[in-house]
Amino acid sequence: MQMTPAPAWKLQRERSRPWLVRLIVWFAQHSGRNTARLLLWPISAYFQLTSPSVRQASRSFLERALGRRPRWTDTFKQIHSFAACVLDRVFLLTGRDQDFDIRVSGGGSGLHYAGAGQAAILLTAHLGSFDVLRVVFKGRRKIKLRVVMDRQQGRMITDVMAGLNPDFDAEIIDAGGGPQLVLRLHEALQNGCVVGMMADRIVGDDPGIAVDFLGGRARLPSGPWKLAAALGLPVVICFGVYEGGNRYTLHFETLLPARPVPRAERADYALAAAQAYATRLEFYARAAPYNWFNFFDFWPDEPARD
Repeated sequence: MQMTPAPAWKLQRERSRPWLVRLIVWFAQHSGRNTARLLLWPISAYFQLTSPSVRQASRSFLERALGRRPRWTDTFKQIHSFAACVLDRVFLLTGRDQDFDIRVSGGGSGLHYAGAGQAAILLTAHLGSFDVLRVVFKGRRKIKLRVVMDRQQGRMITDVMAGLNPDFDAEIIDAGGGPQLVLRLHEALQNGCVVGMMADRIVGDDPGIAVDFLGGRARLPSGPWKLAAALGLPVVICFGVYEGGNRYTLHFETLLPARPVPRAERADYALAAAQAYATRLEFYARAAPYNWFNFFDFWPDEPARD
């Protein structure tokens, strides 16, 4: 039996140490956000200088998104934005969100299902911050959020962040949970939860769906679309774009309405839905290119650009 090769993002290892992550978190909590942000410059410079694979992935993406050859300052800005969003998780997960300016765009359509207590699939990507979504949902107590994520990937940071918020684990559905994953997904959706998923990285043995994305062919997971088709659920997309400083904007859109999809049509539905998502993801990636946090080869089937 032929084994499906591991996705490129799965092969990346964490380059920090647990004690260092905990030290940075402790410093952030005790010094405040403005002081802690001073650490972002040396941390970003360190990864800029010591991570050739990160630099290459950044240049490959930015050339497509910017439409020009990126400068080293572009790569640094992208890494710095990523570090800023990771640091802000400390404050967002501990309820210290009063220091942030978080705005909602398109919330009337995107939050309609959730506000009515109707189950829905909420898709996002490694573009900006997903944690700002929790702030918006926290203010709407009728909305029940469950998030599908791979606890094994980035486990060091995930474990530290989970220790900051007692509700963190209760919201998580582990994508590596095997047969239990399907059961927990159905349970959450039957209870009227909004189930959030990252729809830009393939997990497990999912073969993925090839889509047009930023002038090339990329592969996105098929799982979210199969789930939406099988259960007839609406699909909402949301991207928490980091605007710099303390500013974030949550962009909501209803991508697909709720409708039952006959079994014979589900393959075509998944292909069309994945491409519709890729088109909107491309729009936001071009609009906020430094928010793109997939630091691996997103187009592995294409020859490398010079």
